[in-house]
Amino acid sequence: MSHIGNVIKVHRNKLGMSRKDLSDNICSQKYIYLIEKGERTPSVNMLTMISDRLGIDLFDYYQYLDCINPIKVYEVLKKFRICQRESDFDTLKNIVDEAKKLPDFYHKPWIYELEVNRLAYMVFKEEKYEEVINSINHILQKTDKKYLNNIYGSNLYSLLSTCYQIIGDLVNAEYAVLLAYDIVRNKYKIEKYSHYIVTVRLNLITLYYLSGKLDKAIYEGNELVQYQNRINSYGRISIAYSFLAFSYYKIGDYDNAFSYFEKVLYLLLIKYKPTDAYYIVMQDMFNIMAKDDRINWEIIYKFKEKYDLN
Repeated sequence: MSHIGNVIKVHRNKLGMSRKDLSDNICSQKYIYLIEKGERTPSVNMLTMISDRLGIDLFDYYQYLDCINPIKVYEVLKKFRICQRESDFDTLKNIVDEAKKLPDFYHKPWIYELEVNRLAYMVFKEEKYEEVINSINHILQKTDKKYLNNIYGSNLYSLLSTCYQIIGDLVNAEYAVLLAYDIVRNKYKIEKYSHYIVTVRLNLITLYYLSGKLDKAIYEGNELVQYQNRINSYGRISIAYSFLAFSYYKIGDYDNAFSYFEKVLYLLLIKYKPTDAYYIVMQDMFNIMAKDDRINWEIIYKFKEKYDLN
């Protein structure tokens, strides 16, 4: 087992900082030496001060201290979350390949991170929906329940729901996403789970829209937008906006429909996100709204030009 002293030493050396520099006005130089050797455990207050001096949050590493290389595991998982949030699945695949070289990712629970991200690439880049459905159902049967009742399980169920939605099996899609929701529903106040909460809520929005439950889709969409505003995180919000636009259009609320639709177009013009754009454009309602005289034709033209849709 590793210890927090290892993490402190690595980051201190990265900064070219001496033990004397790190200990100044915090503790003795010798005490830092003992912490780094694993012979002393710093108090919460001392760890906070050391964190501030190093410019990192050392508390983030505690869940990885069973790892051979806790810093590397932390960095890889952080990259995974960024790629998922940005729908950057090409980079995601490269990080999966990088993580395969690390011994920690051959052990539970980190091996599951590789599985779920590998499957995400198969869904969003290779479009192997049936193959992923079979793989996930096999994984669900063989995996210990204690690992399925956490974020890994939520990711699997969300991905499974997405695949079922794409192939039109909305009954199984709803079953899967509700299992995912049960896992994250009590984690709304925990910042590190925000990405997973957004993933599940997006699945609920698209499911209700495809099922014709437009009031529920609008409710979930507005709840998600409010949540993302509250946490100041807007990854994949263009998808929430798009299904709000489609739902409002279908119920005849054209003011809200076109307001959200234009937000989608502007966001995807500002930041190039081909995967998000692809799944929005593949909806029949996109072309219906894009051809409506009430939409600004110039923004439609620029959007189609950017994403090579003309």
